[in-house]
Amino acid sequence: MGKRMNLSVGDFDAFHQAVHGGHAPFDWQRRLVRQVVAERKWPRVLDLPTGSGKTTCIDIAVFALALDAASPPRERWCPRRIAMIVDRRVVVDQAAARGRKLLAALTSSSDPTVMKVREALASLSEDNEPLGVFTLRGGIPKDDSWARAPDQPLVIASTVDQLGSRLLIQGYGVSQGMRPVHAALAGNDILILLDEVHLSQPFKQTLEHLGTLRKRFGRAELPRRFQFVFLSATPGKSDDETFPADRQVIASDPALQPRLSAKKPARIMDVSGREKVAEQVAGEACELIKRHHVVAAVVNRVDTALTVFATLKKALGVDTDVLLLTGRMRPLDRDDVLATFRARIMTGARTRTAEEAKLIVVGTQCIEAGADFDFDAMVTESASFDGLRQRFGRVDRIGEYNGKAEGVIVHDKDEKDDAIYEKTITDTVKWLKAGLDKKHKTLDFGSQSLLDAPPELLAPKQNAPTLLPAYLDLWSQTAPAPIAVPEPGLFLHGPQSGPEDVQVIWRADLDQAAFESQKPSDLVAAVAAVRPSSLEAISLPFFAARRWLAQTAGVLAGAADLEVTTDEAQDNDRNDPDRNERLALRWRGDKSEIVNASKIRPGDTLIVPSSYGGIDPVSKCFDPSAEEEVSDLAERASLMGRGRPLLRLHSRVLAGLDLTVIDGGDLERARNELAMLASGMNGWKAAWARGLGAGRKGGFVPWGDGGSDGWAVLYGERLNSKKLRDAIDSEEREQASMENGVESTTDDEDSAYISLEVELDAHSRHVEERARNYAMRLGLSDELARDLSLAAWLHDIGKADRRFQLMLRGGSEVAYYRDEGRILAKSGMAAGSKAEHQKAQQQSKYPRGARHEVQSLAMIEAAHEQVATKAHDLDLVMHLVASHHGYCRPFAPAIEDLEPVGRIG
Repeated sequence: MGKRMNLSVGDFDAFHQAVHGGHAPFDWQRRLVRQVVAERKWPRVLDLPTGSGKTTCIDIAVFALALDAASPPRERWCPRRIAMIVDRRVVVDQAAARGRKLLAALTSSSDPTVMKVREALASLSEDNEPLGVFTLRGGIPKDDSWARAPDQPLVIASTVDQLGSRLLIQGYGVSQGMRPVHAALAGNDILILLDEVHLSQPFKQTLEHLGTLRKRFGRAELPRRFQFVFLSATPGKSDDETFPADRQVIASDPALQPRLSAKKPARIMDVSGREKVAEQVAGEACELIKRHHVVAAVVNRVDTALTVFATLKKALGVDTDVLLLTGRMRPLDRDDVLATFRARIMTGARTRTAEEAKLIVVGTQCIEAGADFDFDAMVTESASFDGLRQRFGRVDRIGEYNGKAEGVIVHDKDEKDDAIYEKTITDTVKWLKAGLDKKHKTLDFGSQSLLDAPPELLAPKQNAPTLLPAYLDLWSQTAPAPIAVPEPGLFLHGPQSGPEDVQVIWRADLDQAAFESQKPSDLVAAVAAVRPSSLEAISLPFFAARRWLAQTAGVLAGAADLEVTTDEAQDNDRNDPDRNERLALRWRGDKSEIVNASKIRPGDTLIVPSSYGGIDPVSKCFDPSAEEEVSDLAERASLMGRGRPLLRLHSRVLAGLDLTVIDGGDLERARNELAMLASGMNGWKAAWARGLGAGRKGGFVPWGDGGSDGWAVLYGERLNSKKLRDAIDSEEREQASMENGVESTTDDEDSAYISLEVELDAHSRHVEERARNYAMRLGLSDELARDLSLAAWLHDIGKADRRFQLMLRGGSEVAYYRDEGRILAKSGMAAGSKAEHQKAQQQSKYPRGARHEVQSLAMIEAAHEQVATKAHDLDLVMHLVASHHGYCRPFAPAIEDLEPVGRIG
């Protein structure tokens, strides 16, 4: 393997230029890749100015991994999972776009250096995929495609909540059985790049505590490939190793000079009251757009942004485009909006000619940090000093505007203690006014003299509680969970943070009447037909989601795109018996339930009817006053997130996809009609329709008492990541939220039912082989690899129970005897047929709720002496067998077996 790969650190220039259209890396990027490779570790702090290209750290990490692939597995140092973490949803998506650009180059470029990098990365995984790219935005139960394999090189873009909760074995939206798997992948063989660290001080401290605990309690058999790096233009003082040691080295790079020295004069306007803030921001934006082509209007709260957007749309008419960007958008909607305006706002894409169309971008803090936007001018609401400096970093981002940029800061002089920035907002404005140019009454946000400000002007920072080993002990007990565990949010955002966001998903095949009249099992079946995906979800503050569902006033009052405390006392209508509460389905797989506003909890995923409205059809942002029916994105999300083309033959779904010509009553006819329509479709729809036309499977969603009034579901051939990339045109491929995902290979509670019979012997040999290969590729010790292989061979032997075998055959004695002793591991029954599963369990008399892995453990104990001779650490083997579905951590479920069977064999 090593002889085949002749990459060297000097090839980074060629790799970067091939991926990024001939653009050479900056000098600091060349020096960083050389330092990282030479020292076999990353510096703890990257002190990089705004606009210097921090996301290139993803490229550097991928290239370093390719170099390290030439080393023997046990000598490798470079983590194969690269996670860029930042608490800004727009920035998370842009980090994912960087990963997708790398992936597109790796899979399609004929450049010799890129081909060598592709070959090196592909050699690291059993599937020979060079790279996977995933976005962890919001916790959606059973949405875990990224966790499919431990050896796959990955680029992960995530918020602090999503990656952080997984590190603490409390993954938001992750089932209890899968939490240990996600924790293992998030806490091992991973490089965590914490961007804009000044925004995430509590999580920074938690990472440092985890690093200390790993050194004290880590197992020697596991490779120590866990690193974290703090990136920021304002990292503050640190005793850690910092790159570069002298920031002047970066400032002296001629290629960066235009970015770092561009003039950005700004003036300050005082107003009184929040209504005046919105009015003044809109007015200043109207004046700025007369002199410029692309202007940003940035405010601190989502409701203020909605007001400014509506005001500008009304004032400017059709002559000027107005775009609203907040963190409260569905990722697929955000992709569509950014795709439309990408050439007019993204760095490096601007033409800046006299013919350029006029555009005002209204946004919140979501465009403040790391977002690769390039504006001519900006009007912004006042904020802390570091917040303002980050915002002005999006103005004339690469210094191409020849000193014409300008800005306005609108300050509410009546608000003394801001809910988001506290007193730093008034202190910052006071300090800035003292430094105004006496003649022009402006200050230059491009000046190096504004790089350092007094610490009291920086946004308030909280401290995380000390992470004690006892807390990790409690979190690791996933089944059954302890009665009380430490709240992970305290360690991610500090003790003053608000509750975790709620994810909201709209579905057209549901309506309010269904919630009031249908059985919960029917609603679950309808949603399960297209498993919810984070690509179709909006993340809302908990209290905003509750107010919106309850249809009370002030849904977004005070809501920002930051982690801020929300006072529950403000929600004083929540117990009003006269209010018209709407219902939602709290999605938890089979354990889902119908809830009203008062019953929702932080971290919930709520499925609601499209008829509820709540998304502005123009801006695509969450707007509680919007009454128009919301588009259903489930089919698109399934294709782009999991490579699964499917279609619900429901009248409202077909209407939303402009497919009313499809015959929803005939599966094969519908499939043939889709195949014929595919040639006239574009983008994702063309690939989706072709996949459906080639498929053969179908399903049915039961509805009503008899279950006969439902609708059919078409399933197409799954497209792996390469087929999906090839099927979508190049422009959409680069811009879309394509997760390159496949179904997780880790079993869940439905894993015995996969619509295809698999014999136990073949299954055990396959799992043993895969475990052995993973262990080899990951560089585990021989002893540990042997124990993993043994546990894999033994993990399902409990399925040999006669009653379990009957259950896999639908409870049929005839089918069992006809098979002449064949022992199955997987059933031919469909995974979604819950009623059939329950009937099979009853007829087989297999104890309801019993776990086959506990039976496996009993059989191992019965053959203790034989197994012990093959194991290096028998306790570990038994633990792996007992807990491979997430149970028995620490106790097995207590089930009464009224008709126990004797010992097998």
